[in-house]
Amino acid sequence: MRRNLPRFGRPRLPVNMSQRGRLLASSAVAGLAGGAVIASQGIWAEAGPVIQFALTAMLCAAAILVSSHSPRREQGRSSPGLLPRNELVARAGVLAGASPAAILCELTGLGWVSRSDRSDADELALAEAQGRLMALLPAGAVAARWSEERFLVFLPHAADPMAVLALARDLTLNVATGPEFGKLSAQVRCHAGIALGPGDGQRLCELVNSAELALAEARRQGEPGYGFYSADMAAQAQRRLGLQRAVRDAVSGDALRLDFQPVYAMATGELTGFEALIRLHDAELGPIPPSEFIPLAEQMGHIVEIGQWAVEEACRVAAQWPPHLVVAVNLSPAEFHSGTLITTIRRALQRHALPPYRLELEITEGTLMTDSELVLSQLRLLRDMGIGVALDDFGTGYSSLAYLCRFPFSKLKIDRSFAAALDHSASARSVLRAIVKLGHGLGMTVTAEGIETQRQLSLLRDIGCDLAQGYLLGRPAALGDLAAIILGNFAQGLSRRPRAARRNAA
Repeated sequence: MRRNLPRFGRPRLPVNMSQRGRLLASSAVAGLAGGAVIASQGIWAEAGPVIQFALTAMLCAAAILVSSHSPRREQGRSSPGLLPRNELVARAGVLAGASPAAILCELTGLGWVSRSDRSDADELALAEAQGRLMALLPAGAVAARWSEERFLVFLPHAADPMAVLALARDLTLNVATGPEFGKLSAQVRCHAGIALGPGDGQRLCELVNSAELALAEARRQGEPGYGFYSADMAAQAQRRLGLQRAVRDAVSGDALRLDFQPVYAMATGELTGFEALIRLHDAELGPIPPSEFIPLAEQMGHIVEIGQWAVEEACRVAAQWPPHLVVAVNLSPAEFHSGTLITTIRRALQRHALPPYRLELEITEGTLMTDSELVLSQLRLLRDMGIGVALDDFGTGYSSLAYLCRFPFSKLKIDRSFAAALDHSASARSVLRAIVKLGHGLGMTVTAEGIETQRQLSLLRDIGCDLAQGYLLGRPAALGDLAAIILGNFAQGLSRRPRAARRNAA
């Protein structure tokens, strides 16, 4: 017969985390005490098996709670002399002199420490870092735990900038070391951003904002890991915010467009197709070069959406050209990891009735270096569909030859730096001859990029390049200008044919 056991407890009220911790700890202690009383008075033997099981579970839970809220777990939360953030803010307003300074330190790589065999290794490492930081502070300086992995050092009187720089250097070199970091100390780094008043800010909030920008720049540069704030950083940060907004607007709006640079046959001068190049024009910032917005779009996670749009638009435009012209589209590494690349391309071709042979996809060696098997397997599928695949910027990497052996590219595009070197380097010609011979030996068409002078064009033609692309032959053109380029080349071809026919007849 099942017994109706009473329900215990009261309605739970909203509590913060510290209150919850104290309630859990007190409940756990009470549970352990109750267990001791039960055992000492012999009640255990008289209880039935169901009650014994319930009491055992309660005692185990109580023991876990006590151990998880022991003082040992809390030692990573504070260190002698380290102020709470609010207290440092209050003191800074009182202590600040004519030349205050702030150093914002950040620990990176603590995730490696937390993966060690100790569950509290990251907290112990933070405690170690706090202690080392306090030991390095000069007289009069105060410090606080500013956020989870950041510390702020405030110097009310910092007349000597070099002394502040020396302190920042010592902090970056010594804070993230010690036995608590163990063998993973090489993975943990400390970076520091420095702001000097009154130029970088008089109030603490202004100094911290400036130090934030200096810290971000120190992280980007890597070594030495610390640096001063400069007015340029504020301008760069403002520019970056504007670029981020522009990228977001472009993805959701119509600020993106494709320009098309013509590609010609070396031997005949016949137009063979165009390379589609993404352009972004923002209402506030004006034209934004791809070198700025493409890396940013990758960081923001929008590059796949932009790439899908580019493939769709390129296929739509190319479907209106004569059937012998090819359109080339650049792909980013992220598109190969999106899981949607093959579907996107297949749908674009079908929607605009563009034959696969008229689409060419360009990748760089850097794309192959990010999980090459995943990339190569998708490239094989694309080649099986009849789509051309070109290895772009060939000659700038160190392992391109290995990839040429592993995948049958249809085209090799020689980096523009080789064309530029032709004007002043005899060895560049020898290297180019070897590249062209290699490409032809593997059954690939070879394109020379970046041709800007007639001399470069003549030399590359003599070397044996098949296709030519560069400002000498044609700059990237807007969609509305393509018809004139196509018709103009067709007319030139007609004028060349009678002369060729007369030569053949003779």
